Amino acid sequence: MADEPDTRDGSAEKVVVLGGGLSGLSTALRLIDLGFDVTLVEKRPFLGGRVFSFVDPREQVEVDNGQHVFLGCFIYYLDYLDTIGSSDKAYLQEKLRVEVVLDGKSGVLTSAPWLRRLHLLPSFATYPHLGVKDKLLVAYGLLRVLLTDRAGRSAELDGESAYDWLRRHHQTERAIKNLWNVIILPTLNDDVRDVSAGMAIMVFQESLLKGPSDAAIGLSRVGLTSLNGDPARRVLEQRGAHMILGKTVRSLRVEGGQVRGVELSDGHVLESDWYVSALPFAALLQTLPGEVGDDDFFSRVAALRSSPIVGIHLWYDRAIMDQDFVAFLDSPVQFVFNKSLIQGMRGPGQYVCISLSGAWKFADRPKDELAEQFIAEMARLFPRARQARVERALIVKEPHATFSSAPGAAGNRLPQVTPVQNLFLAGEWTDTGWPSTMESAVRSGDLAADEVAAASKARPRPSMTSARERV
Repeated sequence: MADEPDTRDGSAEKVVVLGGGLSGLSTALRLIDLGFDVTLVEKRPFLGGRVFSFVDPREQVEVDNGQHVFLGCFIYYLDYLDTIGSSDKAYLQEKLRVEVVLDGKSGVLTSAPWLRRLHLLPSFATYPHLGVKDKLLVAYGLLRVLLTDRAGRSAELDGESAYDWLRRHHQTERAIKNLWNVIILPTLNDDVRDVSAGMAIMVFQESLLKGPSDAAIGLSRVGLTSLNGDPARRVLEQRGAHMILGKTVRSLRVEGGQVRGVELSDGHVLESDWYVSALPFAALLQTLPGEVGDDDFFSRVAALRSSPIVGIHLWYDRAIMDQDFVAFLDSPVQFVFNKSLIQGMRGPGQYVCISLSGAWKFADRPKDELAEQFIAEMARLFPRARQARVERALIVKEPHATFSSAPGAAGNRLPQVTPVQNLFLAGEWTDTGWPSTMESAVRSGDLAADEVAAASKARPRPSMTSARERV
């Protein structure tokens, strides 16, 4: 547990940031950059929120709580990695490459950068999991996506499912299953039938249809805590932030339309000029006084729901796959990541992770049943796994991994500025315009910090080149 903050000389306005996930960390970094005196409170003894790893006592390696990827269009998150000195611990593909397997037949979606916005055209033309008619209709569908005005039709698109939008625009069931949902399921953590058209269109517009570099996939070479939480803590402490770890936020004391203090689980009360909640949406409601939480502004967040992710970690006594990752269409296995290759681990064994997005069918299943099912399925998918021995199986469930991008959810996401004068919000679930991603989390923190600065009429100091300034 970190020490309590020291008494300061009062030369800088004070801000308490509640929550040490990516949104809280980015808020704190930006606020310090703007000249504020920052105290960050996190209930766990480590930072990173839902983006963390732990050391498996048997294998003595960092195991991620869920397989996280980022894209080239995640400019705020990439800027965050630069700021905390972690860019060299992750890598971004030179160009998009995703291998997709159906009934043993492999197809590859990859970029031809010289074609710019049409960079996927060559691989799309040869993609074996669609027929000629499917491809012609998909080309039409992608054009409609590209030309859709999300801002002008936000309410309409939020109210319709991605599946209904695609069917209305002449997409076949085969195309939806074998192409559209290959992208939608892992990025929005739910099936195409259960996410809004607005969020699905956003994903395609900002990544695949924007440019070759935006669609490239990034992965961490180390555990998520080593990539995100630990380096951020070092930078924040070097810059003078105070950390209170291992203590839960019990309540926000709101009087006269302002927060007067934050009560922690040990009874200690923090008082500050400004407060930023970077808590999950359910936790935010629990900390607010009843009359505040019942207000029309805050109460709508209660309608948000979560979507689960399940990670199945397997250690084999020998190598069973050569790719860094691969997707499957004919299997409950969605994506398999070769952690040994990605993280540079030496053999002869191999560590792989099966990532299951929108894992509603698996989240409540006993872990031993899941291990048995997926070990057998891996033997079906990878011939070399049939002769390999599984030395260790570890199941990690995240029932509240992301908020659900279900139709209608956008109207329940809150902005950074609240009716409580000195309370601001951060979190990937806030109204960033992005789905529940690391990019949305970091964006929300930057937005919240800038709103604090605007409200205090503080003059920002010269700062690092931020993602916004680079665009």
